[in-house]
Amino acid sequence: MKKFLILTLIPFLGFSQSFQISAPAGSEQTKINKGGKTVIPNGRYITPKGRQIVTAPHPYGLTLSPDGQTVITANSGISPFSISIITNALSDNPSIKQIPEGAKNDEGILEACFMGLAVSPDSKTVYVAGGEANKILKYDLKTGKPKGAISCAVKTDNQDFSNGYLGDMVITKDGKKLYVVDQIGFRMVVIDLVEEKIISNISTGRYPFGICLSPDETKVFVANVGVFEYKYFTDFDKKNKKETAHKFIATKYNSKEMIEGVPEKGIPALGDPNSTEGFSIWGYNTNLSSDNQPFAKIKTGFLVGQMIEDFPAVGGASPNSVVASDNYIFVS
Repeated sequence: MKKFLILTLIPFLGFSQSFQISAPAGSEQTKINKGGKTVIPNGRYITPKGRQIVTAPHPYGLTLSPDGQTVITANSGISPFSISIITNALSDNPSIKQIPEGAKNDEGILEACFMGLAVSPDSKTVYVAGGEANKILKYDLKTGKPKGAISCAVKTDNQDFSNGYLGDMVITKDGKKLYVVDQIGFRMVVIDLVEEKIISNISTGRYPFGICLSPDETKVFVANVGVFEYKYFTDFDKKNKKETAHKFIATKYNSKEMIEGVPEKGIPALGDPNSTEGFSIWGYNTNLSSDNQPFAKIKTGFLVGQMIEDFPAVGGASPNSVVASDNYIFVS
């Protein structure tokens, strides 16, 4: 009945009157008006609430100082890698200091950064995750001057974290410990800020992305955003890439061959996409035991292959940011 009504109404309306359909902006060109109404590419208007404060490109991380007076962003754009220190952010005339100044990267001041920020309890020092630099950078919050760095590159007989990509972090209320995730090292780094040394390197799931402490600081939670730990083909020769690279996709997604691998063809196992190693939240006690094992591994959202309204889920959930209250963990 609905189809019949639609088919009969359309020609009737076409004969009775003419229609002109256009975007709200009409013939106006796309433009950015930071102080008012902006015309976006689809011809619609957008007028942000409140005021805008411009930072350097790609502010992936943001934190507030404990005294509530300063906002810091971690700007992970290409030119430059920087942080923006915004004082009196709620006033009519906020002050913005960019470190380093200008539009170029400065390896002597801040060579790289990604997401992670934390401020000391006295609101005097900001800690910045150095991304691929694999170190924590320190800056004076008032002057913006560098105050040194803490290297997270360690190598032992059993572990090699010479390379790392540091991201999200959280600091304890007393300012004595810092918990940082290393996305490519699949680890959580626990740092003693008094001694400025690493206490522990703790295994996480695949590509740890978000981290938070419980309000009482007895637990720490890590969100693992990845699903697989990718590996080189076992028959791949870095010195002879052209001849040893595989010419086609190795396996069908979620197949037996993908999960278990095909050793005779040099194809490594990727494992089960529904393993708790990936797409999961891991919880640890902060009074870490010698084995540093999580007390919980929680899968989030729909599982890969789970039937949802007669269709199998393909991607599953990808938890990336996490915050904890007294009774709950909230995950995006």
